[in-house]
Amino acid sequence: MREIHYYVATSINGLIESQKSQTNLFLNEGDHVNEYFKDLEEYSDVLLGRKTYEYGFQFGLIAGKKAYPWMDHYLVSDDPNLKYSEKEITIVRSFEVKSTIQKLRKMETNKNIYLCGGGNLAGLLWQLDEIDRLFLKVNPIILSNGIHLFEQIDTETKLEFVKLKQFESGVILLEYQRKRLDFT
Repeated sequence: MREIHYYVATSINGLIESQKSQTNLFLNEGDHVNEYFKDLEEYSDVLLGRKTYEYGFQFGLIAGKKAYPWMDHYLVSDDPNLKYSEKEITIVRSFEVKSTIQKLRKMETNKNIYLCGGGNLAGLLWQLDEIDRLFLKVNPIILSNGIHLFEQIDTETKLEFVKLKQFESGVILLEYQRKRLDFT
């Protein structure tokens, strides 16, 4: 079955966006960026929150268009006024997330599902036990206040370490797998 991978840039103290500087302190050039874009080619679907999607507008993303042209986009939002081209973007309401994920997991493909963010959506998926792997691009920065990797979670979970990769840029990529209970 296909996995959901939360592949995200974070500060050392676990923030994915700063209220002061948004994301401009994160390193956006270097060897880690090249690997990130190469890794994204391995996904066929992306789940993202409205704020994360709309954040791309300041970088040239056009409203209603795909941020990643080769992926099917599932935008999670409960905003009743949100309207984007259904051809390009599928709007998913919070109450539809679980059934949408179940449908995506069953699709016949060897590519996994990319969770782009943000912290609220990641928190929701974590609570639903729907994130399988974490890919944390730990940047050599500390942010004072902002959005956490997971907003509003009330579960504590041990993870299995998979691997670590250090880049010349100073970014460290940590990969963890969520432990699953096997009752068979």
